[in-house]
Amino acid sequence: MSRTKHCLVALIAVSAMGCHSDMEVREKGASDTRPVSSTNPPGSSAAVSTPVQSPAASTAISTAHSGQGAITDSGSYTEVVGQEGVVDWTAGIVTASGIGFPPADALNGTQARLLAKRAAQSVAYRNLLEAFTAVRVDSTTTVKNYVTTSDEIQVKVQGMVEDAKIIHERQLEKGGYEVTLQMKLTGRVSETFVPKNAPPVKRLVAETLTTPSPKSGMAYTGLVVDARGTGVRPALVPRILTEDGQEAYSQSYVLAKYRQNQGIAAYVSDPAAAKTHPKVTDNPLYVKALRPAGNSQTDLVISNAAAQTIHGVKDHFEFLEKAQVILIVDRAGSS
Repeated sequence: MSRTKHCLVALIAVSAMGCHSDMEVREKGASDTRPVSSTNPPGSSAAVSTPVQSPAASTAISTAHSGQGAITDSGSYTEVVGQEGVVDWTAGIVTASGIGFPPADALNGTQARLLAKRAAQSVAYRNLLEAFTAVRVDSTTTVKNYVTTSDEIQVKVQGMVEDAKIIHERQLEKGGYEVTLQMKLTGRVSETFVPKNAPPVKRLVAETLTTPSPKSGMAYTGLVVDARGTGVRPALVPRILTEDGQEAYSQSYVLAKYRQNQGIAAYVSDPAAAKTHPKVTDNPLYVKALRPAGNSQTDLVISNAAAQTIHGVKDHFEFLEKAQVILIVDRAGSS
């Protein structure tokens, strides 16, 4: 058994040393947690996330969530996954928290705090693993699908979770302790789950002088696809298709270093956030999505005319190669 698997098993074992179960811990600690800000309403299938350094992450996660997605002050799109996990599809991070209490027979206050902290870490790692494995990779698979079919991927996933950063921890009343973990969906995750040997990119239309130029006269700095109203769901490897089913954008277009460092696309819930997002800077090309596609509704269909606008100018391939693509999705509760 690998070192990473031993570590996670050991952490989970600690929580069984006289500590309460996760459900008991949540019930006991409910009065000790702070209310979440109303600007961070979570969704039903993923977790609510906050910026990596934000200490408020644990409070957002410790609250019951409803709806599909959430909109934060910055326009981030978050999704609740598992029991206590949150995926921030704008920042590309997964966050989860755990609460633990010491056993009743702790010898002293120091040992009680240590055992409570270890129990909280165990619960947090378990919740993060559950959240991460629920993440959609593409229109047909989740991380869990890979884990259950490959021992090698299972070990890698356990290692990624074990290496998650502790972004917030605090002692609660009545001897409890809370720990919040966070991991990125880029880097090792992209390297593991984004296909490396993608088929060569094929331009869908010949370069043409009739393709509209930016009104400002400046070159386009990225692509923004407005998918509001389509019900599209976020994924690590989304595709943008034409009405004929051809790929107008996918992982095949993105250079390896950008696939690994930035991911294929970022999701936002606010058009203003899309316009100012550093991924597309200040002069993006806007395209309207027609409908979602794929078994999990993670792909998007655009018109053939929109695809021609993208593929008809050679310079547009530069921002596709750098994954300078933003997808605008519905706010929580939108139809």
